[in-house]
Amino acid sequence: MEIRQLEALNAVVSSGSVTAAGRVLGRSQPVVSRQIGDLEGELGFVLFERTRPIITLTESGAEFYREVRGILADLQQLESRVLGMRNGQVRPLRILATSDLARGLLPDALARIDRFNPVFRQTLILEEAVHEVTPQEILEGRADFALINLPIDTAGLQVHWCGQAPCLLALPAGHALAAQDVVRLDDIRDTDVITLLSRYRMRYHLTTSLVQATAGGKRRHIEVGSQQTALAMVRAGMGVGLIDPFSTQGGMLGGVVVRPVLSDIHYRIGVVSQLAHDLPEGAQRLIRGLHSHVRTVVPQFVDTDPNGLRYQAVASDGSLHIA
Repeated sequence: MEIRQLEALNAVVSSGSVTAAGRVLGRSQPVVSRQIGDLEGELGFVLFERTRPIITLTESGAEFYREVRGILADLQQLESRVLGMRNGQVRPLRILATSDLARGLLPDALARIDRFNPVFRQTLILEEAVHEVTPQEILEGRADFALINLPIDTAGLQVHWCGQAPCLLALPAGHALAAQDVVRLDDIRDTDVITLLSRYRMRYHLTTSLVQATAGGKRRHIEVGSQQTALAMVRAGMGVGLIDPFSTQGGMLGGVVVRPVLSDIHYRIGVVSQLAHDLPEGAQRLIRGLHSHVRTVVPQFVDTDPNGLRYQAVASDGSLHIA
């Protein structure tokens, strides 16, 4: 399997035809056709349904192409980095984060830290994972460190810090419960509830805890893929939303209010990196700054170990002591 074959596949999918792919790549149509045919021969399955005037991916072809896109993206990044090295550019600082944390907590934290002591010299790359970051993505070195929701398998990883804070309840601004300073779960037993998809790590815990706490009520349950979608559903009056306290730091949608919930439903996050990877000084300062920012702006945040056990105190040297 050759890179030129993968490039040909990507160009055909992107342009919609072999002829157009040839123009994009600067190759003749017969060359592109041969590269696709050779690739299919190596794979052992057909990539395209050849129905003129357009060609479309087969089911197997679509699955293979999803893998190819990531490989080509990594190669483009490598090519860009090599060019930067050739021109004497400083290595970029790379962060991997779940989308909700990347759009909620991280921007304000980064701006606050960087304002007083810049953490990167030329380039910062923030890569988002739609739902959750897997240990494999971190172990493969896709970033200097990852800001993630917990729990996670920490084998081969260094946990720089982690902690938890109580979840919040998002309500339409005109909701009767919006007038209360704190909402009890009993108050929403008969109210439609919106949560994040429960098939992911911490989200499963949240949904399970909510269902158990409000058992017996007459309500519907809506699961969505992101916190922004949950807030939009709340604003539209579809129900109330159980949301994490970290992603809300990036601002709320108009027409939505957030209230503390009288419960023991917590959300945990942390920063991890490859155990064998020496972090650049800027990354280390950013990790410490993120920790300080979270402890300052997130109400009732407490430091924990990766298993959720609370720490009693943070020493002057930054070390943590279990209660």
